[in-house]
Amino acid sequence: MLTTCTETVSILYAIAFGAGDACIDVSAGSILTAFGAFMVLVVIAQFLARKLWAKLTQSQPHAAPEPTMPDHDHPFSDDPNYRDSAIRSSKR
Repeated sequence: MLTTCTETVSILYAIAFGAGDACIDVSAGSILTAFGAFMVLVVIAQFLARKLWAKLTQSQPHAAPEPTMPDHDHPFSDDPNYRDSAIRSSKR
C-alpha cells in the first residue's frame, strides 16, 4: 500500500532522468519549475520554427534575365508628355 520514501525528486528531475523507486515531490515549487522549463522549451521551439519557416518561404534567387531582342513592332519611342505626341490623353 503506502511505502515510505527514502528519496524524493522534483517533477522536472523525474521527467528528465526518471524517478525509479523515488517519490515525486508535487509541491508548488516543483510544479512551477517544471512549467517554467516547459515554457522555455516552447519559446526556443517557436524561434527555431519561425527561422525555418522564413527560410522555406523566402523567394528563390532568379536566374539571370535573358537578353531581350529589340522590339521591331514599335520602331519609335514616344513621349506621352509631349504635346504633339502620337499618344495623347483625351483631356486637353
